Amino acid sequence: MESIAKKIQGLTLSKTEKKIADYILENEDVLGIKTATDLALEIGVSDTSIIRFLRTLGFSGYGEFKRIMSKRMLQQYNTSMLSSEKYIKTREFVDKKNVLVDVVKCAVDNMELTVQNTSIDTIRGIADCLIKSKRKYIFAFRGTACCADYMYRKLIYFLPDVFCCESADSSALERMVDITAGDCVLLYSFPRYSEINYSILELAKEHGAKVIVVTDKVTSPLAVYADYLLTASINGLGFTNSYVVPMCLSEAILLLVSKHGSKNKNNRATKIDEYLDKHSLY
Repeated sequence: MESIAKKIQGLTLSKTEKKIADYILENEDVLGIKTATDLALEIGVSDTSIIRFLRTLGFSGYGEFKRIMSKRMLQQYNTSMLSSEKYIKTREFVDKKNVLVDVVKCAVDNMELTVQNTSIDTIRGIADCLIKSKRKYIFAFRGTACCADYMYRKLIYFLPDVFCCESADSSALERMVDITAGDCVLLYSFPRYSEINYSILELAKEHGAKVIVVTDKVTSPLAVYADYLLTASINGLGFTNSYVVPMCLSEAILLLVSKHGSKNKNNRATKIDEYLDKHSLY
């Protein structure tokens, strides 16, 4: 639903509109057989609210929306079955006590959902933005900090002036106080969104820097700040989010950045590896 997702991203949503948008984005596979009344009952809003929101997205009414969703369902049905669907059909034969199988299955579901809703052009745009920016500021806090740490430790192999901050305190703002229009911010943030995220993004926009946001939905309150937006499914089986998908998105970006760096005979990666090897810093 990439085109609809992009339209939603550009809107300032009311509480009711956000509920409708979240439902549409998360239930693509059943929208083609739902009536407006069905949706209203399941979401907890009025039929009128749904129709009004769909018109805001550019549909003439619910009829047109349903026809497009029905066609999309048919296209999906005619394609090969996803591995996650195969798992669902055979899960009764799987050992229920094997937690590893369940964790892997959940990660596969997250990855397939994310791939369906991610444009390769966005990945390319982010890589290009990182390459062209003078300074690159990477932020993520608490559990999400692993994403920033991974991106930072790999990105410095290919690009200079990369800064990472994983502390959700005043040091995050102090680190980027001199940010300019030639710089960029890469922020990883998922629910619950830390308040400091807003200050970071507002400061970046105020100084004209490019903003890259990796979050869970296009209806995330952080999405409106993004010049480049990536959404990642992070559903976990237990008490924590799963960061497999954000890591995969980061790896894809890094691969494109590394292609650019390989054109330089004296690239940073080679120099860094030489010194690490010389002093056995593995």
